[in-house]
Amino acid sequence: MRCKKIHCILPVSVIGLALCCNVTLSMAADGEALPASGVAVNHELQEPDVYYETEGDFYLGYRWVSNDDSLKAAEYIYPHSSVTFGLDLLSCPLPYRYHMNAEFLSNYDFYTDAGFAYKDLVLFRDILVGVHHNLEHFNYQYAGEPPDLVYSDRNPGDDYYVDFVSNLLSLRLKAPDFPFHTFLNHRHIERKGREEQRFLLGDFNDTHKVSEARDVDWSSNALKLGTNSHLGPVEVEYAFDQAKFNPDSNDILYDPYPASGDRPADIYPHNVVPETESSAHSMKMHSSYTGGIVTAATVSNLYQKNNYSRIESTTWKGAFDFSWIPDPLVGLFFKYRHTDVDLNTPDTVTLTGLSNTLNYPVRQGVSYDKDVFSLSSRYRPGNLLSLLASYEFSHLDRKDVGEWVVLPGQSNIHTINFTANAKPLDKVKVKASYEYKNYSRPAYNSTPDSSNKLRLTTTYMPVPWLNVYLEYILALTERNSLNYLNSDPALLLEIGERDGRHDQFLASLTTELSPKVSLTASWFYQRWDVEQDLAYGKWLMAGAGDLPYLDVNVPYTDEASSFSLALFYLPRKDLTVTADLTYTVTEGKAGYDDVVGGAPFSLSSFSALKASETICSLEIAKRLSKDWEVRLRSYMDIYNDREYDQLDGNVFTTTFSIKRYF
Repeated sequence: MRCKKIHCILPVSVIGLALCCNVTLSMAADGEALPASGVAVNHELQEPDVYYETEGDFYLGYRWVSNDDSLKAAEYIYPHSSVTFGLDLLSCPLPYRYHMNAEFLSNYDFYTDAGFAYKDLVLFRDILVGVHHNLEHFNYQYAGEPPDLVYSDRNPGDDYYVDFVSNLLSLRLKAPDFPFHTFLNHRHIERKGREEQRFLLGDFNDTHKVSEARDVDWSSNALKLGTNSHLGPVEVEYAFDQAKFNPDSNDILYDPYPASGDRPADIYPHNVVPETESSAHSMKMHSSYTGGIVTAATVSNLYQKNNYSRIESTTWKGAFDFSWIPDPLVGLFFKYRHTDVDLNTPDTVTLTGLSNTLNYPVRQGVSYDKDVFSLSSRYRPGNLLSLLASYEFSHLDRKDVGEWVVLPGQSNIHTINFTANAKPLDKVKVKASYEYKNYSRPAYNSTPDSSNKLRLTTTYMPVPWLNVYLEYILALTERNSLNYLNSDPALLLEIGERDGRHDQFLASLTTELSPKVSLTASWFYQRWDVEQDLAYGKWLMAGAGDLPYLDVNVPYTDEASSFSLALFYLPRKDLTVTADLTYTVTEGKAGYDDVVGGAPFSLSSFSALKASETICSLEIAKRLSKDWEVRLRSYMDIYNDREYDQLDGNVFTTTFSIKRYF
């Protein structure tokens, strides 16, 4: 990957800078000139220099990595051993301030956060992150498939991965003795590696499932420039944003396609990764935050463009906020949001093959206007109770939906929320929240007609060394009429229902068993149940269809449980032991009926999920002296694919490091 050497050099350079700063500042303090004998010194007129000694630490180590089978267990771990090092630095020779935090695990896994400030006039920060992501190489050949369905893997021995790098730079400048600021934010992202691309070729009587390696060399840049200042009681800010995504090479794949309808056989492009760009302007204003009344307003404009398909989008957004606190016990808040999206698509799209060029008509994209109004209030009669209530109305008006049969012209959402925070006992805190939503003419089958959500949380601290936290969330959804678009005959069918229930529970206990031992135990559980009527297209013969098959009350369930223990032990002042254990088990399934009849397989067999994951870590740190420390950390991850055994795997890492404090 490009710039890897630069990424590595930066932390090393700062280590040297930190040591030099430490020595230089110390020498300056020791070598301070004394006044000559007999010279009178007016101590009242001299302002003493403020001095903060540079402090921090750096370490050097080695990480051993061992993995077996699938890399699912090591999804975000570079699967090779490597040297590691890090730096933590803080220096404040006022009016200057410096900080540096860096960790290097491999050439593809690193983190750096560096900053500089001069008084309140200059503020600079740069954050560099690198992550290696291992991707799976799946085999899509299943037993029992019909002979006219052919699987082909063009790169059976390839390993798939993506190396992600992000650099976020921010700079803010302030005018001396006046509240005027200019700022700059820049983010650069790179993704490099190789991933698995899957697609279909052929026709209904000879279908090919193809797997092919695809090189990834993507980059994006986003720049934001702005300024803000106080104009009397009002603060004003203007900002300009610009972003561009570049897929570089291998952004289009080519393959031979057979003749179909009005398309002759040829080699055509597919699975395009387009180049995109955008720009935006925004203006923000708000009144002083002191006082009982505060207002704020924002206007922004966004332009987006797809350079491959020639689709353009223009978005206008406006926001207004009004807060009134007539009394310390009462607060009233009003918000308004407006969004106007104008989508412009070309009338035709051109498909260019090796020997043929075809033009196809394009449906006009859906533009829309959206307005959101919300009114909320807060009442706090005492220190033991606070009440909050809110109402929100959202109106969505779609345009150009004549060719989009399923989409309604308008959709409305009404939301009511009640929240209460209470302290019924001296050592108990309780929070309860209820939210109701009503959807008018929802556009998608996964959107309900109505939903109810309840959240309860409790914090209990009976003694200083024990803390208990409990949380429960219940969500219910209901949809009475689903939309299905049938091909032949061309009809929009409003049939079927969908009901859902989501339960989530979290329990956490933190205790200090002794002055040297602390323990945290937690359990997380969630379950999602859906029951929905499904429709499958029906074809009586070639070119002739019928009303769809209906599969009524199809159940779907997924649930997950996670248990974790964290132990901190300080057997001696110079010895620290930290241990963590997490065990997670998850399962999901769907119960389809064989409504088609005569199918050689069951859809339910492709929908099952059953897996478990065990993660353990142990870290021991020994302080050799005031300035030196050694550390040993072991990590283990075991992933068990209980349903298909395709993702079974484990990874073990051991890291030994020596740390120096200064």
